[in-house]
Amino acid sequence: MHSLVLVKLVNIIGMEVATLVNETKEPGSYEVKYEGNGCSAGIYYYKLYTDSSFEGSNDLVSLPEHPNKKFKLVDTKEVLII
Repeated sequence: MHSLVLVKLVNIIGMEVATLVNETKEPGSYEVKYEGNGCSAGIYYYKLYTDSSFEGSNDLVSLPEHPNKKFKLVDTKEVLII
């Protein structure tokens, strides 16, 4: 089963800095390298979204890259850019 996956980097106030992943992926583990171009040193967050169907989920969001799809926020983690 494959899903459309988006990984976004946001700053401490929630403004999007970069889209790190925007593609269809099979289940598994992946690594994304980001050089931090244009980012000041500091704390950021990545947000992982997927379009997989989630039964009974009311917290789906629309994203500008794919206005006709709904996405589930799956994970948010802190990232330190130095």
